[in-house]
Amino acid sequence: MKIKVLVADDDLDNRTIAKEILTAFDFDVLIATDGEEALSMIKSERPRVVVLDLSMPKLNGWEVAKRVREDASLAGIPLIAFSAHALVGDQLKALSAGCDDYISKPCPPRDLVKKVQQWVEKTTAVEEKPL
Repeated sequence: MKIKVLVADDDLDNRTIAKEILTAFDFDVLIATDGEEALSMIKSERPRVVVLDLSMPKLNGWEVAKRVREDASLAGIPLIAFSAHALVGDQLKALSAGCDDYISKPCPPRDLVKKVQQWVEKTTAVEEKPL
């Protein structure tokens, strides 16, 4: 079974590139175009990893991260902030908001794949850890 990854970004080019590269690496890529859609899809689809733009309409990524972290049933889903907010302190702000990791835009597509693969491996290791 393919691993589900949600890419939430309001920019068509960013979504297209992310979807194409992640699909090429055999991920099942779900797409959300705004924060409300992203939150709804996180709840309904339970993706293994979420690539989350922080500046989206309807509900920004900061708020999506906060709401995901407040919901115990979603709290284990890794959130990777994917943002053009690249000033000093923006990564810390994203992590403080509930994101697990951070990638600044633009980034080479393979860097995005590496980051997603790292989080898939981390969550797999946790799931397979014996009691």
